Amino acid sequence: KIWHFCHLDTGAIVGENCNLGQGVYIGQSGIVGNACRLGNNVAIFSNVILEDFVFCAPYMVFTHISFPRACISRKDIFDKTLVKTGATLGANSSIIPGVTIGMGAFVGAGAVVTKSCPDWSLVVGTPAKHIGWVSAYGNKIPLPLSGYGEWVCANTNDKYILNANELTRVPGEIDILEYRPAERYNRLVVKNEF
Repeated sequence: KIWHFCHLDTGAIVGENCNLGQGVYIGQSGIVGNACRLGNNVAIFSNVILEDFVFCAPYMVFTHISFPRACISRKDIFDKTLVKTGATLGANSSIIPGVTIGMGAFVGAGAVVTKSCPDWSLVVGTPAKHIGWVSAYGNKIPLPLSGYGEWVCANTNDKYILNANELTRVPGEIDILEYRPAERYNRLVVKNEF
């Protein structure tokens, strides 16, 4: 779905089953993977790569030049920014060029990401700080930032294994982050419990 006033430059790539909100811009070598959701007024500049199932909330920002000046053109040296599968970038967050947002990482609203984020990390603040872990389903994982332990998601049966300061995921029987090409994608629906 492509909403009003979107602009895709020649060479921009957008995967299947995406939703581009109002005023989205995708640059010449910007890549948006499959089943991504881009909120209103998100700009994917050249050399920004989103893998599958990435959620960019409204008004979040990718910066694309580390030291911009109005009198100097640096279009040919944009730093590569990679957002891995399943990551969420909160409303009004800012992503500095050249970082990698790990698989399933969750960047809180208004955060300023100045360095790469580990897989499944929850980062908040200015500059963004790693304060916890988040599952593919979107639940906080009750494990420490470092140490050893395991946790199983009650919603997906995914197992998360903490080894020192790295969290890995072993998908349950049905992997909610496995994209199936050429199939219509239906998002999971969570019902209000109130």
